[in-house]
Amino acid sequence: MDIITIIKEANPNVVIFLLTTLVAFISWLIKSLVEKPLAESKNTFTKYFDKRIEILTEVKTRLNFIAYFPEGEDNLEYKNQLQTILLTDGKAAYLSKEVYNNVLRIAIDEKTNETLLLDTVKMIDEELYLKISKVQDEIEFYRRFSNYSPFRRFVGITVLSLQYVIALTIVFSTLIYMTILFIDSNLYQRIGIIVTGILGIFLLNKWLKR
Repeated sequence: MDIITIIKEANPNVVIFLLTTLVAFISWLIKSLVEKPLAESKNTFTKYFDKRIEILTEVKTRLNFIAYFPEGEDNLEYKNQLQTILLTDGKAAYLSKEVYNNVLRIAIDEKTNETLLLDTVKMIDEELYLKISKVQDEIEFYRRFSNYSPFRRFVGITVLSLQYVIALTIVFSTLIYMTILFIDSNLYQRIGIIVTGILGIFLLNKWLKR
């Protein structure tokens, strides 16, 4: 006796109650396991993201001044400022290991290594470009779907909702198809489906980290 036959022969009130309970459980599960962690991760990411841009900008500014003043009192002053940045408020933790090591050497050495200085500025520029690009993406998203015009805002929200619906439809259809295929297949086919599923999850996770 398959599941469809059991559902057809079951008491409708019991089926409705079970389906309602299932939907409520799934909603609670999504809120507890997905929505709350995402909100916490977003808050952590925002604080870290903003602070890192601020510190990278501070370090880059001092490095540029050191490049303009390769020697003399001004050079020593900006190197002292770099040391202060690295030693206070845990700001060094927001720098990558390579940038931190380079900045530390530049701040301590009496004679400025121009090659190291320019390479470090270039690395910081690359990091800042990636982070500012992320900010621009967020701004573009906000401008597209939060327009001051009610009509454009409605159209934007409608398009965004349709994108979510299409994405959810594709995901759920794929999951249902894989489940049916898994049930109706033999042992070797099931192993192949499991391996394919694991590989698909791995590739999706790698794509999401980009």
